Amino acid sequence: LLGVDDPAVLSAQCGNLYRTLYTDNEICKLKIANSLWLDREVEGREVSFKEEFIDNATANFYATLFSADFAAPESAEAMSAWISENTNGTLAPQFAPDPQQIMSIINTVYFCDEWTDRFNADQTQADQFYLESGESVTCDFMNRISGSQGFSRGADFTRAALGLKNSGSMVFILPDAGVKAGALLASPEKITEIFTGGESKYGEVIWSVPKFNYGSSYKLKEVLRELGVARAFLPEADFSGITEETAYVSEVSQETHIAIDENGVEASAFTKLDLTGAGLPEDKAEMILNRPFIFGITAANGTLLFAGVCMNPAAAEH
Repeated sequence: LLGVDDPAVLSAQCGNLYRTLYTDNEICKLKIANSLWLDREVEGREVSFKEEFIDNATANFYATLFSADFAAPESAEAMSAWISENTNGTLAPQFAPDPQQIMSIINTVYFCDEWTDRFNADQTQADQFYLESGESVTCDFMNRISGSQGFSRGADFTRAALGLKNSGSMVFILPDAGVKAGALLASPEKITEIFTGGESKYGEVIWSVPKFNYGSSYKLKEVLRELGVARAFLPEADFSGITEETAYVSEVSQETHIAIDENGVEASAFTKLDLTGAGLPEDKAEMILNRPFIFGITAANGTLLFAGVCMNPAAAEH
């Protein structure tokens, strides 16, 4: 699935990526945290975990180890509190006790940064955002004109980015009129095209960006099955590298939060896996984001950290 045959190589690469991305200063934070929650006794029998697995998790993934009793509500509360602490209070999911569970692997990513050039709050105005249903909602739009910047035009889309102070950026992909955002996400090839392809242009860009603050929650079990990860969810799964206990993945869940305003961007996510058992101006672009659009947040080295679709910026905040 990940295109790497040697698990040791993959672990080392993940460790290198962690060290490259991790940032924590007054302006920008890109904090990645991992934790292992281990229940060493299930239904009266002892459960042991391979030391090699634990050593790799702590050395390359900087994971924190916790003892847990998944049958007790206190463990669920502790996991929720850990996620909240590592996402600056933006996420606090609720988990139910599960006496069959032997381990949870939790990963969080928290990101915040300021625009290189902040939007002037005096230029923020209420306007209409047009939903795919044909209805419209009123929301606040941040407005400005960039006199000269790069952008790209491709088949059915225009892409431009706003710089962030730590050298990353937030990329916005606006489908052409009459084109639905989902059509631009229909295949891996199309996704690659909209984020990296198109004809490069340079010139004036008119920005009108809706402020938004919302979250999403997904169960990823079926998605991973469609990607070819099937055996891991079956009782005959082989997790002998982790434990001699008969175990399989019972669920993979993900929750995200993102907010943008005149000052910058804040985004966070957690994923929980449970085991049971410049040139001369030449063109002009109007990034009037008043209909569903695609966005992504990249780190200073170009790594795509977050990606999503804004279908309704006026959706309920949390």
